Amino acid sequence: MGSPSLFPGARPQTSAEMARARAFGLPNLRRNVCPHFFMTGARGAIPIHAPHLLKALVRQDATTSRCQLRGGVHLEQGYVNDVCLSPRFNQCVFYEEDLSAR
Repeated sequence: MGSPSLFPGARPQTSAEMARARAFGLPNLRRNVCPHFFMTGARGAIPIHAPHLLKALVRQDATTSRCQLRGGVHLEQGYVNDVCLSPRFNQCVFYEEDLSAR
């Protein structure tokens, strides 16, 4: 038989229901990262999509932070952490210029 439940008569949860329960209330971290932000290294663009890995790579001297809206501009680490990798990414000067051009 299944494992004992704290609530007698409760049906066991499926794995999909348990995954949904774990994910409930947690923020979508990628949604808090500017969609135009990327980094380049010695071999070109770095295809990392996980925000926690982006934040680790930003600290490395071998990577350069960039914005697709202004490809030639190198972004400072502090600016990237405060704006590009935060929910406030839409306050970026480049982002606002892109929106006003439409």
